[in-house]
Amino acid sequence: MSYDTVTLRPKRSSLESRDLADTSIVFCGHSFKLPVVPANMVDVISQKNAKWLSENGYFYIYHRFGDGSTSTVKFVNDTNAENWKLISISVGVDSNLADLRWIATWGKRVDFITIDVAHAHHDNIKSTIEFIKKHLPKTKLIVGNVATGEGTEYLARLGVDAVKVGIGGGSICTTRYMTGFHLPTLHSVMEADQALSLINCEIPIIADGGAKHYGDVAKALTFGASMVMSGGWFASCLDSPAKIADGKKVYRGSTSYEIKGNHRHIEGRALELYEGLSYSERLMEIKYALQSSISLAGGEDLGAFNSVKWDRILS
Repeated sequence: MSYDTVTLRPKRSSLESRDLADTSIVFCGHSFKLPVVPANMVDVISQKNAKWLSENGYFYIYHRFGDGSTSTVKFVNDTNAENWKLISISVGVDSNLADLRWIATWGKRVDFITIDVAHAHHDNIKSTIEFIKKHLPKTKLIVGNVATGEGTEYLARLGVDAVKVGIGGGSICTTRYMTGFHLPTLHSVMEADQALSLINCEIPIIADGGAKHYGDVAKALTFGASMVMSGGWFASCLDSPAKIADGKKVYRGSTSYEIKGNHRHIEGRALELYEGLSYSERLMEIKYALQSSISLAGGEDLGAFNSVKWDRILS
């Protein structure tokens, strides 16, 4: 199953106008305007972008890459001092443990922490999950990425609040070519949803990577996702932190040579994207498309996708 080979079947609608369709979502106890989140990458989200998203009712996950003026500790300090509506950060398995100890010791507020690793179906994830659950019990914990039902069940049984699904699906990710390991993100969402159902666990799924068209959001929600993460849609925005070269935004994978500066375990690449829209304009485009999807699904809100049927089209 992939976004390109699945199509959704329209249903009878009684919605007076698509503009009345409600695209909001409650995710881990927090309400947001859209089930869409920018990727937590250096070329996708800046602190300025994160603040705008927080103030305007959208979900975000700030990236974990940086030091000095862009460190995780400074970000948490700044957001606490300014009393942001939403404080959402990323950490690694080892590199940010000192930051987590500092946050816990000083009682800093953090609404969401995402443990962001390339392969989260791994033994080394346990200690970081246990630390956060023990020392920051009020913080919602997202962990990823995994690609299979087994990986999803593994994280669910460790007590995470949400799971991020998708390996090798992003436009700047070369994991599938470098390693041979990959599942289409929509297939991973399906497996994750089935695995959670079998163990009677209702934690939300974030579909990360591979969404090319706005309609892919509706497909991900139909297959069981609660949120869809995209890098390219936002890296290409005028106000993204991605640099401009020859009139295009340069979008670099987190494990690309351009980011890492060495050739060890390179599983990402850089793309040049045409810039055009601002963050706010991009989100409004997504909203309008999703409202149309809700109408075609025969409903009034995101719950409509729970009963949508689909077909697999291979040609």
